[in-house]
Amino acid sequence: MLSSKLKKKKSAVPQQKTTLTGTVLDETGEPIIGANILVKGTTNGTTTDLDGHFSLDVDRIPATLIISYIGYGKQEIKATAGKILKVVMAPDNNVMEEVVVTGYGTFKKSAYAGSASTVKTGELKDLPVVSFSSLLEGNAPGVQVTSSSGQPGASTSIRIRGMGSFNASNSPLYVIDGVPVQSGSVAATSSDSGFDIMSTLNNSDIENITVIKDAAAASLYGSRAANGVILISTKKGKSGKAQISLKADWGSNDFAMDYRPVMGGEERREYIYNGLILYQQRKLADKNPNISEEELMSQSKTYADGQIDKYAPIPWCGFTDWNKELFQKGHHSTYEASLAGGSDKFKYYSSLSYMKQNGIVQGSGLERVTGRLNADFSATDKLTVGAKILFSNVNQSVYDEGFTYTSPFYSSRNWATPSDPVYNEDGSWNRKFIRKANDRNPKLSAEYDYKHEKCYAHSIRFMPNTKS
Repeated sequence: MLSSKLKKKKSAVPQQKTTLTGTVLDETGEPIIGANILVKGTTNGTTTDLDGHFSLDVDRIPATLIISYIGYGKQEIKATAGKILKVVMAPDNNVMEEVVVTGYGTFKKSAYAGSASTVKTGELKDLPVVSFSSLLEGNAPGVQVTSSSGQPGASTSIRIRGMGSFNASNSPLYVIDGVPVQSGSVAATSSDSGFDIMSTLNNSDIENITVIKDAAAASLYGSRAANGVILISTKKGKSGKAQISLKADWGSNDFAMDYRPVMGGEERREYIYNGLILYQQRKLADKNPNISEEELMSQSKTYADGQIDKYAPIPWCGFTDWNKELFQKGHHSTYEASLAGGSDKFKYYSSLSYMKQNGIVQGSGLERVTGRLNADFSATDKLTVGAKILFSNVNQSVYDEGFTYTSPFYSSRNWATPSDPVYNEDGSWNRKFIRKANDRNPKLSAEYDYKHEKCYAHSIRFMPNTKS
């Protein structure tokens, strides 16, 4: 009886609890308000206050805590007595809500009242494109991207919700990291393709692209934004270990279809030969209706044999394939290296890129070297200083277009024939063509009459930012 009473008295003593305290922060070091803290396997939990702090009583030590918050990945932490916890949450890109970057801030897409489309380049990083405008094609609703030329680095026409004027410009305003920039063609020569200033950008340096389509664009940037605004945000560094990224890709391009097929040399010679026979037969039959078929055919062939070398001779080197002389299979190669990282105070992102693209016309191409450095330094809790530095060196080689003899598309389809050799037997350029007896050799023009554009672009921007 005595032992039984002692046991009951012992069980009546309450178990001692331990209080666990800590702070929950986001990836930038800011406190997270309302994060959930739960003891694993129980319903015992709490939430963080306005400063990200929490306090939780547990029955057993050590205890495993589960910390969760919307937009961040769950974390399990083993807690012991007497230790203040500091938990840094990592964003979960799979559950984060899409945001819209505007001229006056960043908003959740569901909370933004205007009409805007956001293109995240992280989802398009594996696309084999070399131009900025290619990222928008088919990825931004209401945006139409067209180009009057297929030359590397050619200027493109971007329209947001159609054309707004017949006389004035219909191009949108481009804003890179909050700064309006020049757009469109900056070609110094009278090239039909133009030279797009946006070709100085490295696609891998772009974090996201926001297209603002409605009147909200004009309220932000005035009349310049009457045709919409394209906001480009470049990448920034994040707290943590330095991350080194290396990327290389290669690709090729060619005609999507056989552009205006032309006859080969033998086929063309036979076609003209039969035409000469038919022409002479009709001429002889009109003069002498009683001529026999054998005599008619014999005289017609004699006439065709004497005239065929005037219209379709066999050159000394064999028939010329002007497609092989003027065109090629295009290809491009890109090599990139980037370094990103930082601490709670200092964050940085730097990159270096080299890109070379050869067009389908011999002699056409684009070569670009770009370098970028984005840095942010938190001097105090209320003062942040940043710098964004860009350097770009672009070389563009283009050819003539339109209805000129120097245009490879026009000349190879309209007046250069397979019977016209590129060179004479002595190795000099052939300058006497069947259809034009003057100096109009398209291969010679491609070798010496090319147009070359050079562009050096650099931008240095310092950005002090204060918090009240």
